[in-house]
Amino acid sequence: MTLQLSGTINSGNINVELGKQYSSYMSIWHARNGYYGAINGQSERHPTNGVSKTNSGYAYSDWYGYRHNAVQANLNLYQRERYVDADTRAWRFRYDGQDLGQSWMYNTTFLRPWFYMPIGQRVDIYFDSVASWGSSWRSQYRRIYSNQRGYLLNVYERVTTYRNYSGLYPNSGEQITVTNDS
Repeated sequence: MTLQLSGTINSGNINVELGKQYSSYMSIWHARNGYYGAINGQSERHPTNGVSKTNSGYAYSDWYGYRHNAVQANLNLYQRERYVDADTRAWRFRYDGQDLGQSWMYNTTFLRPWFYMPIGQRVDIYFDSVASWGSSWRSQYRRIYSNQRGYLLNVYERVTTYRNYSGLYPNSGEQITVTNDS
């Protein structure tokens, strides 16, 4: 279960998220400092990351969106240049929209993983439409595949077609493979 993003959070909600009984005694100080189990950094939203916190993790509202059993997602890249240029970019954002940076990949590249993502981050995938070498009339496969959701994108189109996939929020433990194959 993930704690809600708005409304009232009480000690029982935090207890359940930490694997305790709803009605068990809970001290916010002990919860925030890991006495009931270490705070899971694989949840992008957690009481100790210092983002939008009202009381350094000691307020109930600092727990909004926390998921105690979150497992990082892996983003993999399979990019092959045979007949034409193929470039791929991943642009990551924190849950509050803050830009976490971009990663451009050029040439034939096989990265497993390309990078890891805590649950709650967003990634936008861009397939470049500029063919700096090769025949611009050629087509290529552009795919985004999830081991949990299947194909999120599966097209065969001209390399000069600009394509982006925005707003990808990985699930806990998800393996996402981005393919750009010319």
